[in-house]
Amino acid sequence: MPIIRQILSEPDTGLLPYLNGQLQTPSFSNFKAQFGFHVDEYSTQVTSSDDSLEIQTRLLLTLNLSIVVDSQTPLEEATLHALEFQELLDAQIILWSQKNSQLLEPISAIKGTLSQLSEIPYHGGYLPGFEIRSQLTLTYSAGSVQPKHANDRKQHPSSLYSPGDRTPVSGQYELINPDGEGTGLEVTSTAGHPFPPTREVDQSYKLVNPTKHKA
Repeated sequence: MPIIRQILSEPDTGLLPYLNGQLQTPSFSNFKAQFGFHVDEYSTQVTSSDDSLEIQTRLLLTLNLSIVVDSQTPLEEATLHALEFQELLDAQIILWSQKNSQLLEPISAIKGTLSQLSEIPYHGGYLPGFEIRSQLTLTYSAGSVQPKHANDRKQHPSSLYSPGDRTPVSGQYELINPDGEGTGLEVTSTAGHPFPPTREVDQSYKLVNPTKHKA
C-alpha cells in the first residue's frame, strides 16, 4: 500500500479513520459534524547519502469540516460551540501525529478558518451551521532509491572492470583474480572500447598506468 494511503486511510492508524472514530466518542457527543479533505499543495525533496537517495514529501492538507447547530441557538453561542468543536478536533489531530510512526515529524501547527453561520450542506440536505477549514502539513518519507553511481560501485568495487565493460580511460590494466590479488598480467585498452575476455572466470581489470597524452 502506498505510504500516503497508509497515513490517511489505513484502518488502524490512518488519519481519516481515526477522526471518524473520534467523532463517535463521548467527547464529541454534543456535536453533529461531518468532514472531507483536499490537498492544497505538496513538495518533494531529495536528500542523498553514500548509497541511497531519500525522498521526503511535505503535504499541505485541508480538512473540510461541517458542524450543524440548532436553529434556535443565538449566534454567539453557536460560534462558541463551533470553536469548541475545532479545539477538541485539533487536539486529537496533534495527538494522532505524535503517535504515527510513519510521519517524520509530528504536526506542529494547524491553521483554520470559520465561515459565517449559514445554511450548509449536511448529509444530502441543508442545515444551519458552520464550515471549517483546517490546514495542516504532513511530512513523511516517500521511500528511497539507489543512485546509478552506487550500483556502479557495487558492480566494480575499487574501480574493477569486467570483460565487456567500456574502458573509461586509455591505459594499462592489470588482470585481477576474484580474491583481489593481481596476476601481474596487463593489457592495453583504449577509452570507449570493451575490455577483452579474461583467461579465467570472475577475473576483472584494474587501471595501473593511464596513457599520458602529450600537451
